Amino acid sequence: MAKGFSLIELIVVIAIMAILTGAVLPRINFGGANTQVRDEVRRMAELMSRASESAIFRNREFGIRFSLGDYRFMMLEGDSRSGVWIEVAEEEMFRQRTLPEDFRLELEISGVAVALEEADDVKIDEKTRPHVMFLSNGETMPDFQLTVEKDALDTIWQVATGVEEPLVFGAVDQP
Repeated sequence: MAKGFSLIELIVVIAIMAILTGAVLPRINFGGANTQVRDEVRRMAELMSRASESAIFRNREFGIRFSLGDYRFMMLEGDSRSGVWIEVAEEEMFRQRTLPEDFRLELEISGVAVALEEADDVKIDEKTRPHVMFLSNGETMPDFQLTVEKDALDTIWQVATGVEEPLVFGAVDQP
């Protein structure tokens, strides 16, 4: 009786390993924490761009309000003088987004730091205003810079109003 494995047995084992590797490999995050922050900042920037486009196409003002743990989109109901800002909750794309617990947000508006509320303390009512507005004429105002940090990373990510493009995002090394 021969000892060892037949060629067929080896091919079957290699095929099973290839299938398992193909199923598991795409789920592994090779970029780590920095990729997670980058992806979240990219998502924020893309959603803000979509809100700006929606403001133009719908001829309605949109906005975004940040807290320490989340951000939410708002829309002006009525005219700019007597209208009320409401949360855009009925649209899946503009739903409230909760950030991972180890993310930190810092917001500057026109160069001035803004003290953000805890996510649980945010109550949207008739007096609530967005931090940043996306106007129906295509403007984004006021100028802002949002910094997103994650514990134990040397890189911070920012979304801000740009000179050549309305919104820009990218990584900045910490000093």
